[in-house]
Amino acid sequence: MRILIVGNTSAIGRALAKRFERFGEIRLAGRQDADLLFDLSQWCDSPEPEELFDVVVHAAADFGGATDEDYMCAELVNAVGTLSVCRLARRVQAAHLVLLSSIFATYQPGDPYYGIYSLSKRHGEETARFFCTERNMALTILRPTQIYDGIGMCRRYQALLYFMADRAEAGEDISLYGSNDALRNYLHLDDFVEICSRVVQGRCTGTFTCANPQFFHLSKVAGAAFSAFGQGGELKFMPEKPDLADLPTIDDALHGQIDYWPSIDIGEGFKRISNYRESNS
Repeated sequence: MRILIVGNTSAIGRALAKRFERFGEIRLAGRQDADLLFDLSQWCDSPEPEELFDVVVHAAADFGGATDEDYMCAELVNAVGTLSVCRLARRVQAAHLVLLSSIFATYQPGDPYYGIYSLSKRHGEETARFFCTERNMALTILRPTQIYDGIGMCRRYQALLYFMADRAEAGEDISLYGSNDALRNYLHLDDFVEICSRVVQGRCTGTFTCANPQFFHLSKVAGAAFSAFGQGGELKFMPEKPDLADLPTIDDALHGQIDYWPSIDIGEGFKRISNYRESNS
């Protein structure tokens, strides 16, 4: 099997490349340090690859922001860029495209965490469905929840979780805005990589949410951090601040189809963070 991964500098892209090596030949596409130079924001300057691939995995994204320019960049990369990946997949004659989207693509106006990232990721899904239907290409869309890892590659995207780890490591209290003990769903990167590998191997097609079977209140997440580092500390809420909102509930039907359920709970996840930091201190 020959697999092309778009997004070679992302934490997920790097982890997938390492895991997929056991399946066959892997090539990486991205803006720099890649086998194939490919910039999602430059749709009119698409490469003309000479190699052919069985599967293309799209693991790159723009996470947006609050400025007008941020809006435009997110839409350009996540929507138009996804269409560019679809065109690239057709050029390399791939039979299967795997689009790594986000649970944010399911959020609607009025939801607490709705924004340009949600909107542009949903547009990316829609363009991929249209293209793959028109070009008769198998498509899988995976919508992971909040992904984290043991060595901190995902810190930029999960600031609250790694903030808790930092405070627990220092034996300091963790203070959370508001008085709502908000629900979260954290999925370890190793579990998500295993999900992706089974999807590719089994050519499982469709649109699926990828979540940890267990939701946790933030108090449970903080408790797991304190337990993993063993340095003391307490959780405190700040009722004078705005409440943190719960994440919407998730209907996950993928795990039964691929015969795999995420096995790394939040306690084990923080132990991995603690062990890594201790061994590299």
